[in-house]
Amino acid sequence: MVVTVASVAAWVTVPNMVDYAASKAASYAFHEGLAAELATSYGAPRVRTVVVNQAYTKTPLFTGYHNDSPFIMPALEPETVADAIVRQVLTGRSGQVILPAMGNTLPWLAAMPHWYQTRLRVKNVKIMEKFAGRKVVEDVDKFYEEKEAAVGAEAEASTVLVSKGDE
Repeated sequence: MVVTVASVAAWVTVPNMVDYAASKAASYAFHEGLAAELATSYGAPRVRTVVVNQAYTKTPLFTGYHNDSPFIMPALEPETVADAIVRQVLTGRSGQVILPAMGNTLPWLAAMPHWYQTRLRVKNVKIMEKFAGRKVVEDVDKFYEEKEAAVGAEAEASTVLVSKGDE
């Protein structure tokens, strides 16, 4: 079984998270292509594929995330997402996990006129205005050496590394 964690950001992005959304769109395309290749090129119907499209999840990666409509698209607890993935895997079937349920309405955005999509994305700039999930490091090699040297220390939370020159 291959589980691909994409995101609802694979379907819709807002300013300040373009790099993240691009990687999630690539993950989603990977899942679609892999599922089709397993069936056609490899004749491997017993290899199952699951794609996960979750909304914003409360992790350090999304420090600064703010949504004015938490009722419509609430931020998720990591355990909620993990539980949904495990439940799908344990079915033994291919599938898609979309969390929260309101996320099922987002793929329609791709069918809307470009001017409408742009207006919606620009309007939602406030969601990531205070985004602080990126960690700027001057020396990526040194960062990982220090991280590996801290064996036994508590694992650091997920971050996006940006080299000093990319600020």
